[in-house]
Amino acid sequence: MARRLIALMALLLACLLSAAVCAAAEEPDADGIVFVAPTYPPDAIPWDSAHPELLDEDMLLAQSAILIEASTGEVLFEKNADEILYPASTTKILTAYIALQMADLENDVVPVSQNAIDLVPPDYAKVPLSAGEEVPMRDLIPAMLVRSGNEAANAIGEYLGGSIENFAEMMNRTAEMIGCSQDTHFANPSGLHDENHYTTARDMALIARTAMEDARFAEMVSTHTYDMPATNMHPARQLVGSTDILNPESSSYYRRATGIKTGYTDAAGYCFVGSAQNGGIKLISVVFYTTSGGRWTDTRRLMEYGFTQMESISPESLYAEDPRVIEVTGFALDDPEHGQLKLGIRAVDETLDMIIVGNKERIDMLRENFSQVSAIQWTREFRAPIAVGDVMGILTFYSENNGTAEYELVATRSVAARENAPPTLEQIEAYTAADESPWPRLSGDLFVPPALALAAICLLVRFIRRHRSRRAKAPDIKPVKKRYLR
Repeated sequence: MARRLIALMALLLACLLSAAVCAAAEEPDADGIVFVAPTYPPDAIPWDSAHPELLDEDMLLAQSAILIEASTGEVLFEKNADEILYPASTTKILTAYIALQMADLENDVVPVSQNAIDLVPPDYAKVPLSAGEEVPMRDLIPAMLVRSGNEAANAIGEYLGGSIENFAEMMNRTAEMIGCSQDTHFANPSGLHDENHYTTARDMALIARTAMEDARFAEMVSTHTYDMPATNMHPARQLVGSTDILNPESSSYYRRATGIKTGYTDAAGYCFVGSAQNGGIKLISVVFYTTSGGRWTDTRRLMEYGFTQMESISPESLYAEDPRVIEVTGFALDDPEHGQLKLGIRAVDETLDMIIVGNKERIDMLRENFSQVSAIQWTREFRAPIAVGDVMGILTFYSENNGTAEYELVATRSVAARENAPPTLEQIEAYTAADESPWPRLSGDLFVPPALALAAICLLVRFIRRHRSRRAKAPDIKPVKKRYLR
């Protein structure tokens, strides 16, 4: 009886909690908008972590989503990516990008106006900042991104644009220059709900990709906390954001995540623009109108799918799969490889880290046609002796997106020269260059050829003379005396 009573009470409590959650979810905001949490379709196939390459639209809670490869912008996955939706605080990605391009981070100090604070409803995120507070731009941008402070975004907009309206026009012109479609329009720098403030997942991915090309922005969005120095009105403090995917102590932590920005309004739902990296592969994802936990699970599923579709490799690794082998002449008779020499590869500029990223078909094509995207200039003849590490030539690799890179082709082993082999051209040149005398060096070898030639000539002359002396002389015929017959 007691067990039944406990079970009944637990069921009643669960129903009450469920009703409370539903009531909270259905409570309209100041604009009369209600957030309705999306759910999976009844016939959706469950996502299998063992097979992340099998991703279907129904495996995401997000109403709209997209995944792109960062270096090329190639779209790897999309779900209603061109649907016009509200971006909420992911708007601050564009605000931060414009600020980084226009402001002097070392010298600009932003005064916070009362208007920048009054424009933010009481229940929306703030740093908080105070009217009259002066904040260096180098601190205000990361504070806005990490804490998602709406009054911080307003302060930046007023400082750079003169007014919120002027800055919004700057945002729209910048979005157009980046390549966003006509389905994107911004009305404020913070992302607070406005019917004229909207975009698409595709356009937001483009904005995020552009912003992440700035190393300063990428560093700012890679953490969920920011230590903000003291200002004229506040002591130093640590700001903690809501990007759980970057928090190692959160159950939503994803070790490959590198950013970027959360967002939420009742009209926009829960949003997240994410980035992740695995080796040389960098991905950017956008999920619009999902749930609080769904923005993390959706992002993880998109990223894991993307990493199965892409491959990264360096020119050194491509070359190492099929290294060049040359035939060396003049090698010693006991050479174990009979003069064959495999060449290794070494970067001329060791600070250059060229990585080729592409889908597996593209990387396989590079493997098969490596000689067509590279060229070799040989720097010495293939003649022994050769010492290990000797540079035999320069390989230049031509990349579609990363320019060119040069690599030395080096001997991977030593090749001894055959005994009594004639000197190579390089040896003769080195021998001559080392002689300070303007006259050629005299040695026995130098006199042998002309001596042999002279001896041959002498023998030939002697032979001719003997041959002439032995030639038969004409007989000495004495005159016949006249005889008379009697």
